[in-house]
Amino acid sequence: MKKEKIHWKNAINLLRKGNMVLQIEIDFKNEKIPVREVGFLNKHNIRVPENLIYYDDDNIDCSDIPEITDEDIEAGRIQWIKFDEFPIDDEIRSWIINQNIKLNELLPYLLKNFYKSMKFAQKNVAL
Repeated sequence: MKKEKIHWKNAINLLRKGNMVLQIEIDFKNEKIPVREVGFLNKHNIRVPENLIYYDDDNIDCSDIPEITDEDIEAGRIQWIKFDEFPIDDEIRSWIINQNIKLNELLPYLLKNFYKSMKFAQKNVAL
């Protein structure tokens, strides 16, 4: 059975009226979709391809966000976060996603235990 195909704007209108669009294919027509609309679609389990998401950074109102001062940094109120990336095999990446594994929580424990195991082995294993 062929799914009905509707334009993404029509899908949003249907969803806002309380209608479901589960059996309908959404046609994005390679149009740039505002990030606010993407968020609405995501709430209804409709995923928009990343290359079609339009981020209007110039019109973001940041007037309510205070400036970071040297005092904030010196007092430790600002913490810099470093993100490291490393390659993961596609099959493993899929497994991680399917198992809902949070690598940022798992890796510190794995590294700590690996380090302790290596130290133990160096002290206690005769080569």
